[in-house]
Amino acid sequence: MAGGWNPWRALSRSPEVSVVYGDPGEGNVGVVDLRSRVITLCPSLLQDERRSTLAHELVHLERGTPCGPGDPEEREVARLAAVRIIAWPDLVEAVKWSDDLEEQARELWVDEETVRVRLHHLTEAERETLARARASCEGQQGADAPRLTG
Repeated sequence: MAGGWNPWRALSRSPEVSVVYGDPGEGNVGVVDLRSRVITLCPSLLQDERRSTLAHELVHLERGTPCGPGDPEEREVARLAAVRIIAWPDLVEAVKWSDDLEEQARELWVDEETVRVRLHHLTEAERETLARARASCEGQQGADAPRLTG
């Protein structure tokens, strides 16, 4: 899958932004310096984790607002990055075939936290669409359809 926005492609169109691999600081897997426009990624990240973290840091850079863990801005950046990197049709397919977060993340080529954030912020209409997709795959109808909760 991975038909959503490609953060590496976006980065290639932004020559003023650099990515380096190093220690992003305690408790972080990535960080962006808004002034120098340098994104630091933890070198031990797996490919899907690098992709998800880069997407997150690029959204920080676009918004230009510093924040820390737990800040409302941090949650909004996580939401925007998840929506951007996980295309809706891909999410529908991943959820239709598995209710396991790890499998969904692998299929979507993102880390589990990005899937968790994307699912947490579904609209009611999106929840209903995903429930119907799961039900159609499982041969269930109406009230028997699985309920997705965020």
